[in-house]
Amino acid sequence: MSSPNPRNVPKYGAASIAFNRKVKNGDVDASSNQAFRNAARTHYDEWGLSRASAERHMDNKDAGHIVAKNKGGKNTASNYMWEDRSDNRAHGDTRIRASQERAAGRR
Repeated sequence: MSSPNPRNVPKYGAASIAFNRKVKNGDVDASSNQAFRNAARTHYDEWGLSRASAERHMDNKDAGHIVAKNKGGKNTASNYMWEDRSDNRAHGDTRIRASQERAAGRR
């Protein structure tokens, strides 16, 4: 079980993990950060999350790059991960660790 953040939203609940699995399988438009966020919102709607719950999830997530763009990473599904916002900001341009990818359902 993932630990809650200050807004009481699990870092990686079932809906976020399922979304990252879709990303891993290339089933998400990852042509831009906004397209990726729109896909996440649609995914939360499909999962039946209320608007308020979906917004809480969206407010705490970033379309993170596994390999930072300034380190050669691209806007592709293979390089995106729906990531906890505080984790994304904490690692900066360092590659996302495999353990973080696993926790998020990306591996």
